[in-house]
Amino acid sequence: MMKRKTLILVILVMLAYTVTVSANSGPVTWYHYPGISMITIDEDSPITVIKEDLHFDFSEEKENDFTRVGKVSARYTMQNTEEETTVSRMVFPFIRNLWNRDEDQVEVLFDGQPVNYEIYYGKEVEEVYSEDEFKEKVELADILESVTREKYVPENYDYEEVGHLYRIQLDSDREEDLHVDASFTLSDTNSRLFTRGNNSYGYDNDTNEFVIGTWLGDEHTSMDIFSLDEEIDIEVKGYESGVEDAPEVKDFTYEIVEEEMSLETYYREFLSADEYISGSVFIPEDHNIYYEVLDEALERERLVTVDHISSLLTTPRYVLIAYEVQFEALEEKVVEVRYDTMGSMDRRETVEPTYTYEYFLHPAKYWKDFHDLTIKITPSETYPYVIDSNLQMTKEEDGTYIGTFETLPEEDLRFTLFEKEEITSMDKVKGSIARNYYLLYFGGFALLGVMSLVLVGMVIRKLVKSSGTKK
Repeated sequence: MMKRKTLILVILVMLAYTVTVSANSGPVTWYHYPGISMITIDEDSPITVIKEDLHFDFSEEKENDFTRVGKVSARYTMQNTEEETTVSRMVFPFIRNLWNRDEDQVEVLFDGQPVNYEIYYGKEVEEVYSEDEFKEKVELADILESVTREKYVPENYDYEEVGHLYRIQLDSDREEDLHVDASFTLSDTNSRLFTRGNNSYGYDNDTNEFVIGTWLGDEHTSMDIFSLDEEIDIEVKGYESGVEDAPEVKDFTYEIVEEEMSLETYYREFLSADEYISGSVFIPEDHNIYYEVLDEALERERLVTVDHISSLLTTPRYVLIAYEVQFEALEEKVVEVRYDTMGSMDRRETVEPTYTYEYFLHPAKYWKDFHDLTIKITPSETYPYVIDSNLQMTKEEDGTYIGTFETLPEEDLRFTLFEKEEITSMDKVKGSIARNYYLLYFGGFALLGVMSLVLVGMVIRKLVKSSGTKK
């Protein structure tokens, strides 16, 4: 009997631990794109990199977007190898989502003095959740194509095209909201459409019938239909709800205002009138990216909404910082770029995540020559260890890590930060428990219920046996 009690006690203790274990919320992994070295645009550049000091500083303990943010300084000492003045065109590329771009503060300095630069927004970057896979997709020629002020040449529209704008003005005095549908049929299966102000839409490819809808309360509302290829007849109806076969209602008013307008004029209005785009996405006016996104949307969609445009605007893409540096004959200059870097988060094995940072060094091979690279990593107090690095790094007495190389390494830099000096077996066990928290939680309750039934059964048997003994 004693052994049985001991076993039950052990199980109950395990259950108590199981149902109280906590787990971190959020994703298990989160991938961020690597940094990329400064590139020369000029073919047969006469500029040599005498040395580069590359510093990753995490001492500010800054966190954002499921990662720890570090400050990067890439400081190049460069020399013109020709005995005549030359102007070197340089580009510093990085990859960013254009959502809330105010956070991307990039500084460029020549001999310690800040200089102005131009920003170019390049091609969309494919979402890849593996650093090794992504590296194979980095084509420097594709990146540099975007460094141009020539106006984008579209494939699916012309800037001068004129379309028909139908603005449906809606009003109602009803106490309850109603749902308004605007339906129409196109004669051309290749007709191009824009809609704005609607929260639903649908179409039938067989009949070429379209419908857009919105909710109407006691405030004025409007929906736009902009047709590039043909005039349309619109039928407007109201319903008690947005579900299929909802009862029709007629106590609202509408007016359809028609106007001819150029595509370029309407597209600007289309973007600026939407708070989601104009208030959150940081893009200069008159930039090619607007028109590239429009071209892509028309390639993909029969009916283009604001959501289609905003989703394309906020996908990760190359952002190119471009500037020129004048070198006199045989002159040396120091060019420095400062920016924030974000690493890929991973807690598949641990409770507290690791953070891995990658920096593409190989673009530096496009300079005439490259010598003496020094890499310095300054960890934070809470994440003081570089537990893995593909390039040789030495830990200094002050806690920093230093790597020195006489020439450009064959591999790109990759290193991982962690709160401990190594990931132990116990860390992996705790990580497994944290990842399976919900399974353990509900499984623990189920097991606790079974054990409770077993205990109740044992007590009943004991009471029955005692009663029989007394008789």
